[in-house]
Amino acid sequence: MFGADGSALERARAYEFLAGIFLKEPTAEVFKPIKDWAESIEGEIGLRALLKQIEEKDPSLEFLIQEYYDLFFVPVSGRFVPPFEAAICGASREEGKKIRFGSFWGSETVQISEIYERIEFRPKELDIFEPLKQMNMPDHIGFELSALAYLCQVEENLVKNQSLEAVRNLEKTLLNKHLNRWLPLLKEDLERVESTGIYTFFVQLACDFCEEEERVLVADLVIG
Repeated sequence: MFGADGSALERARAYEFLAGIFLKEPTAEVFKPIKDWAESIEGEIGLRALLKQIEEKDPSLEFLIQEYYDLFFVPVSGRFVPPFEAAICGASREEGKKIRFGSFWGSETVQISEIYERIEFRPKELDIFEPLKQMNMPDHIGFELSALAYLCQVEENLVKNQSLEAVRNLEKTLLNKHLNRWLPLLKEDLERVESTGIYTFFVQLACDFCEEEERVLVADLVIG
């Protein structure tokens, strides 16, 4: 699923999978596809062990659901890490001090909004956790990954004689100027406070995939 040199449809599915981790509560319905994916991939021993541990210690997933809330929705939880580009990029980080996150609405938010408007991507139409629809925060990690899934679908639907350059330039912009700038910071911030480690794992997976995607896109655009 996570080969950056795969078809546009395969890439869209990878982005959708990653986006769903952050856009939906980790209920049993959401948890099962994650477990199935981990079982199907060679080398994901660490993730399989992590998921097994969660199942054994938290069979109802109540703790994991609470962690999802505490990390991403509850500023007073003491473990809150806003999954928004502007807040992460604008954070003040000093050794030994609590992170002071940036504004929830910054230049990055405006840039992302303009991209969504240009490509006619509407986050509120996604099948996601309802409170996220009410937030109206376009630079959420799940929305940015979903926008890339959307662009990959557009790429897949282009007829053979149509140029891919415009679509791929937009994909590269989302990666180079946005996700690949802030996902590594989000991962570091999560590592400091997360108990289960599952969201840190998937942010790192998103980092790796997005970085490889950018490399492939840059190479293809140069060749093209």
